[in-house]
Amino acid sequence: MTQQPSILVILPMFNEEEHVGQLLADFKPVVEQELVAEVVVVDDGSTDATPAILAEAGHCTVVTHPTNRGCGDAIRSGYRHALSFGYDVCVIMAGNGKDDPAEIERVVAPILAGDADYVQGSRYLPGGRSENLPRHRNVAIRLFTWTFSLALHRRFTDCTNGFRAYRTAVLRDERIGWDQDWLGPGYELEYYMHYRVAQLGYRVQEVPVSKVYRQARAASHTKVRPRDWLTILRPLVYLRLGLKR
Repeated sequence: MTQQPSILVILPMFNEEEHVGQLLADFKPVVEQELVAEVVVVDDGSTDATPAILAEAGHCTVVTHPTNRGCGDAIRSGYRHALSFGYDVCVIMAGNGKDDPAEIERVVAPILAGDADYVQGSRYLPGGRSENLPRHRNVAIRLFTWTFSLALHRRFTDCTNGFRAYRTAVLRDERIGWDQDWLGPGYELEYYMHYRVAQLGYRVQEVPVSKVYRQARAASHTKVRPRDWLTILRPLVYLRLGLKR
């Protein structure tokens, strides 16, 4: 009998006291059904009630950064956990409840079927949806995705969606270099990974997912700031020009 690949979910999180309780509740059925072996929350130096709420959760593992280091460093901590404990597949999801844990099965399905090494969730594919996405963000996402598609000579529909899954074999490939210092601690790691995995010829698929933007008290749907878009573009520019690998 072939053993089912072990799946780890990584949730980068910073100051999500408004959303973390409901998000962890939504994960309970996924854990109870044993679809995933472990849910790892990387608390990236939260200063609100997030750590206290996480301390009460019984169905997740918490990795704590003493100070806020950035989403990229939080994901790296998740990668290291996945590799240290020998997981076969890791799933990255938003730590603010924008993604639906019930859709994990859909995202990992192409990997479990042996058809993909990396799966990117897309709100724009038939069957996907997006709620409360600000208009300017929609324009930026489509423009960024078009730029990525042009650079890779392959059509993608939603390169900025943080709902993704990889075979951990991808992370073990020394050509990937996800721990390079020049990538920085912010959002650029995610887009570097997307570009590099596709560039190296790994099998990449998109699947439809839901994306629900939940407005916080600070009247913001996201922690991505306008200047972050320039940082996000940096890996694409460096790799295309051959300045980095």
